Amino acid sequence: MFKKISIKNRIALLYSISFSGLMLLIFSVLYAVVSLSISASVRNILKEEIQHHVNYVKKQPVFTRYIEEGEWNEIEHADLELNPVFISIYNKDFQLVEQSPNLKEHHLKWQDGQPEFSIFSFPFNGSDLLISQAVLVHNHITVGYIVIGVSMKNQQMVLTYLQLALWLIFPLSLGIIFLTARFIASKSIAPVFTIISTARTITENHLSQRIELPSHEDELHTLTVTINSLLDRLEFQLQKARQFSADASHELRTPLAVIKGTLEILIRKQRTIEEYENKIGYTLKQADRLSQLVEQFLLLARIENDPMEIKKSNLHPEWLIRQSVERYQVFLKEKQIQLSEDYQPVPTIYRCQEYLEIIMDNLLSNAIKFVNPKGIIRIALQKEENQIVMTITDNGIGISPEELHYITNRYYRAENVKTNNIKGSGLGLHIAYKLAQLDGNRLEIESLPGKGTEVRLIMPFE
Repeated sequence: MFKKISIKNRIALLYSISFSGLMLLIFSVLYAVVSLSISASVRNILKEEIQHHVNYVKKQPVFTRYIEEGEWNEIEHADLELNPVFISIYNKDFQLVEQSPNLKEHHLKWQDGQPEFSIFSFPFNGSDLLISQAVLVHNHITVGYIVIGVSMKNQQMVLTYLQLALWLIFPLSLGIIFLTARFIASKSIAPVFTIISTARTITENHLSQRIELPSHEDELHTLTVTINSLLDRLEFQLQKARQFSADASHELRTPLAVIKGTLEILIRKQRTIEEYENKIGYTLKQADRLSQLVEQFLLLARIENDPMEIKKSNLHPEWLIRQSVERYQVFLKEKQIQLSEDYQPVPTIYRCQEYLEIIMDNLLSNAIKFVNPKGIIRIALQKEENQIVMTITDNGIGISPEELHYITNRYYRAENVKTNNIKGSGLGLHIAYKLAQLDGNRLEIESLPGKGTEVRLIMPFE
């Protein structure tokens, strides 16, 4: 039932319940304080009154009277409504000798079981009186007894009115508190409804919209910033997914079309064995290209979407380079490329082996691809201060200075590469550049058209 209540009513209700407990505590304390104060006041009046009369009898030079002259004319002894004080005086034989006029035909009896000057409650004429009694002594001789009573009627009436007022104020206060709390809660959570309204308009095709930040930097401001940050990440991931889909469809379309077209040509009519071998070999090359593209796409998606899974270990750069050279020996021999190696002693480094292998393979693959047949590729490894530098230099077609700035962008291919009809996707160098950044390294590229390219992989170490 409570879960179905709106949030502003829930806040107001919880606030009212909490405040009602506090009000009950305050009202209880207030009632107790007033009650105790009234009781203490009446008791003080009673103590002062009986002490006054005992002292009067005690201090007379010669005992002549029990009370002062004119005592009965005082209003508290004559009136029954305005704080009446009742007095009954007995002689030493317990015979009633005097009493206050407000007692009329009644009188206060001496209570044998009560100590002198003690205060106790006693029913009298339909109401409770606070009673105190004492022995009247003159010159160490008992001359009488006095019983004094104070009515609690007016004090009880005050407490009754106070109790009634508190019970009337309590529900009224709760109603006012609930409405006030509901109004404040409504104003406080107004930004939440703005967030909800804006969030409903955000769809897959409108992820660029953001929620307006509240003016106060409170919890709602933090919530809005968090949601906007989440939307930024979602938009970024969606853009990457769309980019990946568009790139894959664009790059994979060509080899698939070539494979399909070649196979269609083969089945149109009977071919010679040589023709079948040529076409099948050409188809296999396209299949290899397709396989490489898929691997590059998957690798690119992985390093962009989950770059935190980097497993590092102690590695020796020379060993990694030799492993990469070994993998590309076939391609080096195929183009009759002269390989020059210069490995100076360098320390081991703490890096991700998988990332470095991919970087070196891509850099060496690019050098082989863009160098002319019977060209030269130089690989050098050296230590410079607190960093290790691996350099791959070729005397291939090179890149113009104007295009060099864009060479690490995804799918970028230089104009002279297109002119020379060199196959590629423009992903290899981009992947190497990204992996170098993730592994704490950096790539530097220098190139001149017709002169060749120099790529430096710089690996800092402690």
